Amino acid sequence: MLDGALKELSRELPKDSPDAAKLLQMMGRSSQRVLLLGDRLSSLAKLMDDSDLELGEPLELTALVKEAASRAFTAHARRNLQLRVEGAPVSLAVHAQSFAAAISELTALFCSFSQAELLVSVTSDARAVRIEVASDNTGESVRRALRERSAATQANAGIAFAEAVVMRHRGTLELPELENERAKTAVILVLPR
Repeated sequence: MLDGALKELSRELPKDSPDAAKLLQMMGRSSQRVLLLGDRLSSLAKLMDDSDLELGEPLELTALVKEAASRAFTAHARRNLQLRVEGAPVSLAVHAQSFAAAISELTALFCSFSQAELLVSVTSDARAVRIEVASDNTGESVRRALRERSAATQANAGIAFAEAVVMRHRGTLELPELENERAKTAVILVLPR
């Protein structure tokens, strides 16, 4: 429906106007965001409705995280933004498709926050595996977007989706308090071993 409306509008606007082209480009991006938000909300509803989330065999989680983060970064990053993915190999049983989607959502969200570098790290100990997605931006708007975890906006829908996925894996999503203005803004996914 949105695509049809955009095509109809493009026929009505003057072809040689830079302002018209810019307007169509902005509207195209906005319609993509609306479609993505609808898709995420639909996926979130399905995830909440599934009574049993079937976990596969243990897989190399760090590789899954790296692949999902890299794919989302390629699709959403602005120029001059760098992605760093760190972590030693760790095996864990997860629902690979939903978990990769959660990492993609967080990476895409942090691409819009980060100024120069986006860091995704995987660490583990005997009790838990932690996946941290961190931005070098500590702005109040960033903190507010992370704390207001309703599904009212695309960013918040991404956080809500990631949190639901982690909760279905018996884990938690943590938003560490910033100790000082130089600290990174982060989301940490904690999965039990």
